[in-house]
Amino acid sequence: WIFWVGPFAGAAAAAAYHQYVLRAAAAKALGSFRSGGGGRHI
Repeated sequence: WIFWVGPFAGAAAAAAYHQYVLRAAAAKALGSFRSGGGGRHI
């Protein structure tokens, strides 16, 4: 049964990690980029 449950549990954990950790960090970085965080303006 572990060969059926393991991949689904891993996929769910990876999806949650991507949604709440990686996407939140990307949104925070993009927000600071859009607000003019001290970079070059063209």
